[in-house]
Amino acid sequence: MNKRNPAASHEAEMIKDFRSRPRRAAAYLNAALEIACEQNDPSLLLSALATVARARGMSKVARDATLQRESLHRMLSKKGNPQWRSLFRVLRALDLRPRIDAA
Repeated sequence: MNKRNPAASHEAEMIKDFRSRPRRAAAYLNAALEIACEQNDPSLLLSALATVARARGMSKVARDATLQRESLHRMLSKKGNPQWRSLFRVLRALDLRPRIDAA
């Protein structure tokens, strides 16, 4: 019997791409931030940040950000409400810097 591999999800392909192309991950986060601001929906940014964190490895990001892995998952969930300090530590763990532009 011939077993077929199921198609990879879009998120899985993005994670694979972001592992080898960190600049693309940063561009993705900038686009997500712009859309989140336009739609007044911070969960869009948290979801994008979670995808980038998965590409780096959630355990590694949590360790580098001095957070518990479970707290990181909860913080980056759609209902997450991270404190700025925690979010800043995650950005630093991902070697990213926030940028503010005039609208």
